[in-house]
Formats: sequence, structure tokens, C-alpha cells
Amino acid sequence: MRTALIVAVAVLAGIVSAAAQARLGGSITAPKVDGPVPRQSDGTPDLAGVWLRRGGTGNVATLLPKGETMPLLPEAKTIMEAHRSVDDPQANCLPANAPPRSTPYPFRIVTTPTHVFMLYEAMHEFRQVFIDGRKHPPADEIVHDWHGHSIGWWEKDTLVVDTVGFNDKTWFDNQGHPHSEQLHTIERYTRTNRGTLAIEIAIDDPGAYSRPFTLRTEANLMPEGELMEYICSENNQDLPYISGPALRGQ
Repeated sequence: MRTALIVAVAVLAGIVSAAAQARLGGSITAPKVDGPVPRQSDGTPDLAGVWLRRGGTGNVATLLPKGETMPLLPEAKTIMEAHRSVDDPQANCLPANAPPRSTPYPFRIVTTPTHVFMLYEAMHEFRQVFIDGRKHPPADEIVHDWHGHSIGWWEKDTLVVDTVGFNDKTWFDNQGHPHSEQLHTIERYTRTNRGTLAIEIAIDDPGAYSRPFTLRTEANLMPEGELMEYICSENNQDLPYISGPALRGQ
């Protein structure tokens, strides 16, 4: 029986046991997969499968267009500079996969006629995207939570995911880029071939950033991949040894 990496902080602190090496996030790879885009019975691309995305894990600013910088408001910059690695929600076994944050562990996309589900190995999290034509709840009825409220639709071969209703407790990356409850994201998922999923994340958060900006990355198919157990909330022994500011320069 295989053993998955257990503690999220191993990624942050670089502290792992020999037994965990085989499933350490940085060691997971996806092979190059060519071929045409598979399609569903209605003609839309079939996004189902296990995918691996690493881009931006350390610093989402690396996903900006060349020459751009993160347009942090002064108060958001102050919050970020005060973040310590020990405060990272991921290090404390809290949800970590709200866009645009990535972890170096696989995720699975499952599609139905009414929903798209994203199942994450890290933290055993999931997101649900309603593609049944519904709208977001009225602003005064939105419950601000970890993954927000997501609705989606197809624009030709691209799945568009519109999400509002986030809380302000997650970080965008290991460096601690913050966001507010005003965060609004629009993700665009385009399967460019069998093995590649192009991902564009447009971010609008007037509570933390001076203007909207767009991040671009991709995920790669793991044809034989499966999600494994990931247990963080029990026996997290590394947290007391993490010190210093949130990771910088990565």
C-alpha cells in the first residue's frame, strides 16, 4: 500500500521523512502526452482526468505577463509583509486551493451535465462549479467561505468559471499575497491538446489590489494518475519548527 505525503508544511519548510519522499509534491511528475482533445457527447472538450499544476506555488507574480508586478494596495502590502510562514493557512491544515493558489499535488476534474467538480489531493478539498445556468446569489445572501460560489459556462472550447463569495483567510501563494472578501475571479480552462490544460485566472479585488490583473499557467495530464490520501489535520509535527517570514523570492 502506497503512502502519500502527509503534511502540507513539508512543502513550506522542506522537512520530510524518508518515507514521504516518494510522494513529496516536488517529486511528482506528469509525462508528455500528445493527441487530439477528447470531447463529450455534446461536442464540448472533455476536461475529465487527473491533472498536475505547479505554476505559481511559490509566487503567483511569476504568472503575470512579462514586465508586470502585483498591484498591491499599501494596506495589503503591509498585511503581506507581516505574514509569517507559521501563519500560512496551508501550514495549519486549512483549505489552500482557492484560485489562484496551487499546490504541487494532483487534482481531478469530474464533469456532469450540471456540475464540474475539482477534487484536490492536498487537504482532501473539493470545489463545485454549477453549470446548470444558475446565477450567483444576491450580494446580501452570499456566504463568504473558503472556495466561494462558482458558476460556469462554455465559450466555444473554453470552460469559464466565475467565482465570488470568498472569505479573506487564504493566501494566493507561499509568499503570502493576501486578498479581501471582495475577491472576484474568472478562470478560463482550455484543453489545447490531450495532455495540456491552459489556465487563465483574471483577478479583481479592489480591497487588496489597485487594478484587476490576469495570471496564466497550465496543468498537465497524468494519464495513469490517481489521487492519494493526504492527511494534515492529525499529527502535524512540523508546525512548531517553522519560523521566519513567509517565503520570499520564490
